[in-house]
Amino acid sequence: MPTKGKRKKRQRNKSRHAKVYRHKLSSEEERTLFLKEQTLLAKERTILSFMRTGLTSITVGFTVVAIGPILSQSFSVNPSVSFIIGAGVVVVGFVELIESMRRLRIYKGKMKQITARLGDEEV
Repeated sequence: MPTKGKRKKRQRNKSRHAKVYRHKLSSEEERTLFLKEQTLLAKERTILSFMRTGLTSITVGFTVVAIGPILSQSFSVNPSVSFIIGAGVVVVGFVELIESMRRLRIYKGKMKQITARLGDEEV
């Protein structure tokens, strides 16, 4: 006869591995959800591309700021001009990065809803 501790452990294992019975989706509903999932994944790839662009903008902005003093020595360029241009590019890069992160969070939430509706075993 199993001891009390073993019985509780078995009950926990049964509840952990219990199947979740969901409403069976029709083939049209399932197809629609898969198409929505594909669309969201495409949007996610686009957002990640925007994030890379934002990071590149930040890098270019810092480079322009760093090159400003070198250009002022070689040419008759005011170093404050390169600082203003570089800072502007950095700000645009940060805005793009933050907006991309916000949108990515929204699309991840929508993806979780679709995954929950389809069921874990089908995705």
